[in-house]
Amino acid sequence: MSGSVATGSFPAKRESASGTPASGSMKLLSKKHSILERPVMQFRPFGVTPDGRKIRDVSGITIKANVEYLEEVVGKKNGKAAGRQAIERLCDSLNARIRDPSYHVTPEFLQNIWHSYSYEFTIYLGEFCILISEDPNFQFEMGKHKFISPVIQTLGRPFSVAQIFELFPRFGEKFAKDSLRFSVRNVTNGSAVLGMTLTEHVAQQFGPYRNRCAYVICQASKAGLLAVPQLVHHLGFASVRDLRCMADGDESCEWEFHWPAQPLPETRGWVVTGTVVCVSTMAFVYVRSTYPGLSWLEASLRTLIPGLASWFIWNWYRLKKKVEEREALLKEQVDSVDARHEELREAYLEQERTVVELRTLNADLENRIMERTRSLAVANERLRELDERKSAFVSIASHEIRTPLTSIKGFVENMLNGVTGDLHERQALYLTRVKYNIDRLTRTLNDLLDLSRIEAGHVELRLTDVSLTEVTAEALDNLRPQAEGKSLVLETRTPSQLSPIQGDRDKILQILTNLIHNAIKFTPSSGRISISLVPLPDSMIQVCVADTGCGIAPEEVPNVFDRFYRSDSGTTEARGAGLGLAITKSLVDLHRGRIWVESTIGSGTRFFFTLPAG
Repeated sequence: MSGSVATGSFPAKRESASGTPASGSMKLLSKKHSILERPVMQFRPFGVTPDGRKIRDVSGITIKANVEYLEEVVGKKNGKAAGRQAIERLCDSLNARIRDPSYHVTPEFLQNIWHSYSYEFTIYLGEFCILISEDPNFQFEMGKHKFISPVIQTLGRPFSVAQIFELFPRFGEKFAKDSLRFSVRNVTNGSAVLGMTLTEHVAQQFGPYRNRCAYVICQASKAGLLAVPQLVHHLGFASVRDLRCMADGDESCEWEFHWPAQPLPETRGWVVTGTVVCVSTMAFVYVRSTYPGLSWLEASLRTLIPGLASWFIWNWYRLKKKVEEREALLKEQVDSVDARHEELREAYLEQERTVVELRTLNADLENRIMERTRSLAVANERLRELDERKSAFVSIASHEIRTPLTSIKGFVENMLNGVTGDLHERQALYLTRVKYNIDRLTRTLNDLLDLSRIEAGHVELRLTDVSLTEVTAEALDNLRPQAEGKSLVLETRTPSQLSPIQGDRDKILQILTNLIHNAIKFTPSSGRISISLVPLPDSMIQVCVADTGCGIAPEEVPNVFDRFYRSDSGTTEARGAGLGLAITKSLVDLHRGRIWVESTIGSGTRFFFTLPAG
């Protein structure tokens, strides 16, 4: 007997094992409110729960019963094709309510009886079956015709209806494991009172829609039970009367069933035996009274022997009939077992086929991964070679270009100093511009050389105790003429006592020089540049170089430390080759520090970097 498609109420104000209020304490909606009002399922439909518990509230037999009956009902009304389309529509409706696509279902999946499901999923499926079939009594009719599976019908033949109802809790537990609690109040040869309630974890799945779920479970479950006399012993469907219902606020569902009483074989045997004895005795008395000359032995032979012979013949016939019935039942059970064995064999073969396919896919995937890995390794090696060649080219080109530049710069300075004679104003102006651009090109070449050395790993830090206060003052002194040329105010904020750091003094000076020089370039005249040093609790010292310049656009901030990146902010003259900040970040990283930037358009920029204290 299949478990039902829904479930019912739970005792109000009961508490869970954890001490939290059970779901019965929540406000329950009337049974007019379906669980389909909940946009998506809140619990996993099958598999295991997040805490690792196997989900087995409802057997796959129950789900298959719903699916098969939906296909039959719609197929009889609109044709077989419509029946198959109804199952597809059912799967689409369920998948639309399941958050995780990995739990989406197919018609084949739903018709596999070896799966187990959560009760929430089962309720969604039952409600969708009602909608798709357009039959509000779908659950009752489905339970009446599908819940008692052929296997249960066959296994139940040796038992009377009363015995089957007495075994109701055991059968129910098989198909609704640990989700429903079943009880038997009273069973006679022609009537039974059966009950059912639900466990707390199932009640929590239903939430405020528990009354509607209880209504659906009552319809499906009592219909399945009233079909037992007809489907197992062909006695006709039992009548049923509701005694209690969870949908109406009761703690459990109870039903009273009535069916035609089955005559007991033992009673028939005693009746026949008693009849034979009475007839034989009456015949014996009649013969003795009619023929007094006969002896007791003769009278017994003429009266009792025929009765005994009739009794033996009747018992032989009865035993022969019983043997034939048992043989037929045994054959039916063997056929049922064979059919189930065939199902298991097909399921096993399907599982093996799936395993083989997974192995094939895994092998193919592994081959693809290995192939892609080899391709990536070759590409990475090629990129590494190209990068090494690029660095070598940059280094050689920079050296080759810097030598003639130094010579050109020397000649220009000699001319400006009057070594070649007096210069008129325009000549001096042009030579000054040449010298400025030579200096600018020299700085770019130096940056390229520094970057190529850093990327090649040829930069080694000469670690000593370094006073950041002194290095900051030196960097400001070196750049003060440039700042004064733009009427910029330079200021520092340092604590009176600041521990030295372990670092390369020249590289730290280069870091500060790059950041301060960058601030001077992007700060308009009469602006302000401040450098602050702050010790942090994690044995780090934070340095901040802030300016009142044009700022950096938010979309450009993540790219400012990339090689050759030039911001669109500021004037064309202020934009360099895009190497200074990339070099600065590399030098900070070499010191195991961190660098970042904060900026607002029109309000200035603040560059921060941290260095470990000594």
